[in-house]
Amino acid sequence: MTNLFAKKAADIIRVLLVHYPKTWTLRDLARESGASLGYTSRVSKTLIRQRLALRASSRSKLKVMAPEDLLKRWATFSNFVANTTFVEYYSQEEDIGKFLSRFEGRKHPEYALTGLAGALLVEPFVRPTNTHIYVRKRSDAIEWANELGLMPIEENGNVKFAIATSDGIFYGVQEIDGMRIVSDIQLYVDLYNYPARGREAADELFKRIEKRWEKAQD
Repeated sequence: MTNLFAKKAADIIRVLLVHYPKTWTLRDLARESGASLGYTSRVSKTLIRQRLALRASSRSKLKVMAPEDLLKRWATFSNFVANTTFVEYYSQEEDIGKFLSRFEGRKHPEYALTGLAGALLVEPFVRPTNTHIYVRKRSDAIEWANELGLMPIEENGNVKFAIATSDGIFYGVQEIDGMRIVSDIQLYVDLYNYPARGREAADELFKRIEKRWEKAQD
């Protein structure tokens, strides 16, 4: 049975949840997620076997049947802090809002805010002390650090660049006030097991996700 939350499978799950309740042919889902058709088919069969999705026949489209269950299973499985490589820096700017505003209008190198800093922009609930930022590679973190005047630090930095484990991390990135944040789905997954009130922030964010899903089904 395919692990639904392995790196490439997660890319497929992310597409399904970002666009829920959209239904998909396997070919279109494979193309959108960047996975092979064969692998997408195996993930589809696992979803159906676990009663998370439905496909009436080989010619039918795949439909997610239990989006909340699927999202929470993924979030429970994932651990952003434990399974991510971070490049850490220190910023002397104590006001996190002012620090985040320095990203306004900047798009390169590619980045996306996540964690409590991302939640602060999407669904404010907890005032974070650290900023987590996805980048594609370590050299991107170094480039941002130079642009922002950050000081390198081995650990306990208040600015943590997270090296994205796949291109899918950036799928569905949203822009708020000129700043880029991961999709609500990715943000929820990253927050769920995050210490320092991450679960509370995730629960608050889920209300926003649920409202959008309900509206899309009307």
